[in-house]
Amino acid sequence: MERFTVISADCHGGGAIDDYRPYLPSSLHEGFDRWRSAFRNPYGDLEGDGASRNWDSDRRLAELEADGVVAEVIFPNTIPPFFPSGALVTPAPTGAEYEHRWAGLQAHNRWLADFCAAAPGRRAGIAQILLNDVDDALGEVQFATEAGLTGGVLLPGVPPNHEIPPLWSDVYEPLWTACEELDVVVNHHSGGGLPTFDVADPAARAVMLVEIPIYAHRALWALIFAGVFERHPRLKFVLTDIAVSPDGNTLAVAGFDPLSSALPSAVRFLDAATLAELRTMPTESSVDGLAYSPDGKSLLAVVNGRKGILVWPLE
Repeated sequence: MERFTVISADCHGGGAIDDYRPYLPSSLHEGFDRWRSAFRNPYGDLEGDGASRNWDSDRRLAELEADGVVAEVIFPNTIPPFFPSGALVTPAPTGAEYEHRWAGLQAHNRWLADFCAAAPGRRAGIAQILLNDVDDALGEVQFATEAGLTGGVLLPGVPPNHEIPPLWSDVYEPLWTACEELDVVVNHHSGGGLPTFDVADPAARAVMLVEIPIYAHRALWALIFAGVFERHPRLKFVLTDIAVSPDGNTLAVAGFDPLSSALPSAVRFLDAATLAELRTMPTESSVDGLAYSPDGKSLLAVVNGRKGILVWPLE
């Protein structure tokens, strides 16, 4: 029987809230304690028995091995200090919020470096950055390189009409230069860069779900039209929830079926050159990860609610 070496390119993890305190500057400890006492976690899965798989190294390794996964790329999942929710979906900070939010992300990055060091060669942690201050972001790119966070950095999306310059702005040129020269991967994850939606309103929530794929790809469009990849041909840019066929001709994209009013989960196959849709394959539940087999004849998927890796024949 053919065997695959499975490395998850879209795992998520992070520290327990109190675990971040030692990684903050001592000048912020008192402020952290006040924030911590008033904070209420909005995510039930970060409060129950399953929460510790985010930060318990031994449990995480054992559960990944049980699923046949030998290594992982780690995106953030828990709540950094001074954030109202997970950093992936929290709106970009205002100038007044920046100092504390930035310290919170730095605490996460330093915790993550230690977490990855506990399993050498098996965890590629992704450092988080903010775009309010490009010099600060450059310093964190350097830290990620020196600390062995081999997953690269997570590029935040910028919502339309925000006070932070859009991603096509020349202000980010030093960031692209640094990532290219240091061979740091620039990652972008769906959920970032969304405008503010009142998710308690069913209509607003439905619009958000439909538009998530737009904002998930918006960063790529910005960099393409700004000529970033022409000026920096060695820059590595990674989008989540997309798999590229071995011959480079087809993209498999996880998401929703845009032709269905019920928004069932689906994998869409696109022509890589034109982005024309080739076909849509409905799935029984949301797809959390995709990868082609080396011969391109199968699509490997992690499906929400299903244990292990599913293998779908394509021929």
